[in-house]
Amino acid sequence: MKHITHIFSLLLLAGCENSNSSGVKDANGETSIKYVICSQGETNCFVDARFKDLDGCQSHKDWADMLCDKISTPGKMICTQDNGPRIGVVTYCTL
Repeated sequence: MKHITHIFSLLLLAGCENSNSSGVKDANGETSIKYVICSQGETNCFVDARFKDLDGCQSHKDWADMLCDKISTPGKMICTQDNGPRIGVVTYCTL
């Protein structure tokens, strides 16, 4: 468990490395397809995940945008599409 916590910390720090990023296109990453998370107004953007193709990224984005509940029904995770307004963060799949 300690190893997983360490990896998560490194990923978090890597995402914060370029906190002066001005938008989606300036997000850090090493592949051509990136899943980018930004604050409102395309500020504080960082690459959260990388993909080999746009379809894989879009599938991840669709899943990440869902609201999931695993407490109400123990042993099952039930997810629903969130169609409400976004507050706080905006996500993108970009080249």
